[in-house]
Amino acid sequence: MVYNPSKMVKKIVLILIFVLCFITQILPVIRSGTQIDTGIGFWGPNGHDGVWHLSLINQIDNPFKINMPIFSGEVLKNYHPFFDIILSVISKLTSISPSILLFQLFPIVSTILYLILSYKIGKILTKSDLGGFILVVLNTLNNSFGWIVNFIKYHNFEGESLFWAMQSPSNQLNPPYVLSLVLILFLIYILLSNSHKLSKLNQIYISLILIFLPVIKAYSAIPAYIIFSIYLLKNKQYFKILIISLVLSILLFIQFNKNSSSLLIWQPFWFIRSLFESTDKLYISRFANLASSTIPKQILFYLIGTPVFIFGNFAFRLLALKTLLPKNWFNNSLSISVLVLTIIPLFFIQSGTSWNTIQFLYYAIFLMNIPLAIYLAKSNKFITVIILGIQLLPLFASLPQYLGKNPPAYLPSLELNCLNYLKTQPKSIILTYPYDPYIIDK
Repeated sequence: MVYNPSKMVKKIVLILIFVLCFITQILPVIRSGTQIDTGIGFWGPNGHDGVWHLSLINQIDNPFKINMPIFSGEVLKNYHPFFDIILSVISKLTSISPSILLFQLFPIVSTILYLILSYKIGKILTKSDLGGFILVVLNTLNNSFGWIVNFIKYHNFEGESLFWAMQSPSNQLNPPYVLSLVLILFLIYILLSNSHKLSKLNQIYISLILIFLPVIKAYSAIPAYIIFSIYLLKNKQYFKILIISLVLSILLFIQFNKNSSSLLIWQPFWFIRSLFESTDKLYISRFANLASSTIPKQILFYLIGTPVFIFGNFAFRLLALKTLLPKNWFNNSLSISVLVLTIIPLFFIQSGTSWNTIQFLYYAIFLMNIPLAIYLAKSNKFITVIILGIQLLPLFASLPQYLGKNPPAYLPSLELNCLNYLKTQPKSIILTYPYDPYIIDK
């Protein structure tokens, strides 16, 4: 057996990259739901979003009629609850705590699948291990240009969502989003690996992905259906998969989103205006005033503001636009998906929670990591190292918030004792005192 030092070095580098990316992905969530001196701690937005998922998982008895955890007698509507249904079923079958499933087991399993699929797709598209490594790093670390603004203003490298969209390092803070990413990557991997013929098993996988994505994360259905539809242009024999999956997904979606037709509201450039008006975003008030000024000044505002919004969110991904030029079915599917997913939040907002529509852009940004990986794999190695190295700056700035001893939110021991007592009682309605800011302040 001949010893090959270059192969050994490559394996070591691969392992180190995977370990770094694995830790980066799970760190924002892995400590949440664990015991601290004063109760149970929650890091990042898990003090709200994580608690919501826990409440919902514990509430599910009938997956087709889910009661609202916080409003007795109300049924959950206009939500994509399939992720919570999956964890609820697993919890009941295994007796594993929903908290452990949500904050520890799911992040670990989903991150491993996410990294493996990223590597395989990058390797297929670039025909090199380097391309696989690069896509793993981009899907884990790639960030916006918010850190540049924060460095100029506050001399730090934070600001991941300063331009509105969440970026790669925060994937696990949105569990249904992560699950949808894994399924989209799996769909892409199947189609790239089987460019002409799909096995029966792969046809089943694709059908399940297309059926359930809309109720896992509604926004994710758009890229999934576009990618598969473009694939069908050269593989028309699988058209029935698209039709059957579409019909079943619509029926399932309607079951959970009976009033979804009124969710999107025509509100052109709401995100552009709020980007410059909101103090927690870019915030340039004098420039924002142009949006409510004369018509010529409004036009000037949008002509400048829209490219800033795009440039800030997509960041280095824009270098890969040339890579997206029409070459094959996959390039075309990525181009159309990114275009559609970018246009929707530019012109629509979501009823009730305006900023939710930005989640369409999450998928456009995620998909643009793929052409960027191809571009960097073919670029000068120095440029590639610089661009990937720069991603460490905002990463090192954001991770410390998940390393501190004291979490930003926690469930006090006294309340935990109350909840544990209530678990021993028959199911009933629990009355809570109406929120009153004046009483809270006193």
